[in-house]
Amino acid sequence: MRGRGAASARLAGLVAGCLALACTTDEIVVQSGIPGARASAEVALVAERGDWLDVTSRSGGRETRFFVPNDEDCRSLFTTGQTVTYSNSGGRFGGFQAGLRTCDPVGILSLTQWRDRRPRRQNASVIPRSRAELRERVYLDEEVVLVRGRFPQAAQIEITGTSDLIAVIPNSPECHGLEFPSDASMEFRPAGRQAFALINGRRICPLLGFVLVPPND
Repeated sequence: MRGRGAASARLAGLVAGCLALACTTDEIVVQSGIPGARASAEVALVAERGDWLDVTSRSGGRETRFFVPNDEDCRSLFTTGQTVTYSNSGGRFGGFQAGLRTCDPVGILSLTQWRDRRPRRQNASVIPRSRAELRERVYLDEEVVLVRGRFPQAAQIEITGTSDLIAVIPNSPECHGLEFPSDASMEFRPAGRQAFALINGRRICPLLGFVLVPPND
């Protein structure tokens, strides 16, 4: 009953927020994370990052940032300003469709938004911490670094396969000095603007997102 009440309260909060943004009913349901919900979304390409496309999806005044495969179908869907359909069903992070073309995200960068779609299961003042394994750097550009390793706290927002996952961190001073391979302390914050972070000495390195390891990699 407690979980059902928390979910109802979360949905009520989404409804109140969406009313101010003139959301449709479909958009409210999609943002609640209810499986199978669908809504139209305006998409845009942020950047090509190696094997992935860094993209955004805007629906009901809210913008969500994903990683999708850098392949022909996804490139054709993510043309800036194009309107597609986003569904909570499909891949691990939902799916996009326009006509016969489909593209399933393989990563999520809007971690705080993804966290807040789900009822909170613990006291927001408690910050769970565990050891993350930083095994190897798999991609680097001027803005972000992608690190493959073990990130157990990702399970807090129902991302499975945390023993082999790719984390996205900013290429910024807060994260400079992390070594590969190495261990680092990882935090999950149930409330606030930053959902996840790595402790980098005396600095806080924000975790921007998580990306699934490609099959058979």
